[in-house]
Amino acid sequence: MKNLPVAPHDSSKQLIQAAVVGFGLSGQIFHAPFLKAHPAFKLHTIVSSGNKALVEYPSVQVVADFDKLLLNPEINLVVLCTPHHLHARQAIAAMHAGKDVVVEKPVAMSSKELQAMMEVSHQTQKTIFPYHNRRWDGDFLTIKELLRADVLGHIVDFESRFDRYSPEVSRAEWRYTSESGGGTLFDLGPHLIDQALHLFGMPSAVSCQLSFLRKTSKANDSFDLKLFYANTTATLKAGIYVREPGPRFQVHGTKGSFVKYGLDPQEARLKKRMSPRDPRLGKDRKKDFGILHSAHSGRVNFSTLDGNYMGFYDAVADTFFNNATPAVNVEDAFLVMQVIETAMRSHQEQRIIHF
Repeated sequence: MKNLPVAPHDSSKQLIQAAVVGFGLSGQIFHAPFLKAHPAFKLHTIVSSGNKALVEYPSVQVVADFDKLLLNPEINLVVLCTPHHLHARQAIAAMHAGKDVVVEKPVAMSSKELQAMMEVSHQTQKTIFPYHNRRWDGDFLTIKELLRADVLGHIVDFESRFDRYSPEVSRAEWRYTSESGGGTLFDLGPHLIDQALHLFGMPSAVSCQLSFLRKTSKANDSFDLKLFYANTTATLKAGIYVREPGPRFQVHGTKGSFVKYGLDPQEARLKKRMSPRDPRLGKDRKKDFGILHSAHSGRVNFSTLDGNYMGFYDAVADTFFNNATPAVNVEDAFLVMQVIETAMRSHQEQRIIHF
């Protein structure tokens, strides 16, 4: 991602006045600190019913009423960090109020909802920015570079996993206690699916097995999803009973293989309140560097490119100031939703579904 095109001292440009709606993990970790640190943005308002936002950001307006926020003409950008089922209604209301919107994943709970959002975006000429931040994971950026340089040849087998040992729900219990909560397929699925689609495009067919492993789970808590392409299979998995994780990525091609252990470190460091501007934020640990094995390189430890979640907001600023095409556009989110819905149908019918 190129550097921010507008210097912070450029008085000819107005700052993007941003409001964060919801101050749970997402608002606290992935959005408010980045908007506060980024030179093109001002963190104008936080919508929260608790006191934590006021304590952490005493100079920022904190309000409890979303509708009141929409009446403020100063705000350009609304960042939705609310429960999934509120995204469509709130995004539509914000766009009708003249605001562009960043929407956490999943952007909506169905393709029908997302289509309605896209129609309002077209009518109002307001942009929807899906928050698919995992495109800026260091391990994913490394794989993109290996594929760009044709180091691995034609990819025949791609596996991407988000595993954890979580027998009890630690947060956002609503995702699992209701059949409409979406479960893990709607929580972690959009990240894994978006990465695969970004690399390989839309598949020709989908197969999925959803699991309900916790006794209290009414929505899926684990999944095994396969995307089929011509001579390529992408396997995307998420499990909750994994004490000893295997590789995060396994990529096998006609010229070689790349295997990567360990999660991108940015989320863990942000939870410990490392600044988004700290140059250490996206640096992988050497012990977690991937293994590249090819005829050209032999078997070597391959250093991970730095992750860069700030790149998402760099791209938003580029769209605001330079009319650049969004790095993640709403059509990308729509394709992700199509895959999710097809995966659910595959599970229900216990068969491979062809597009």
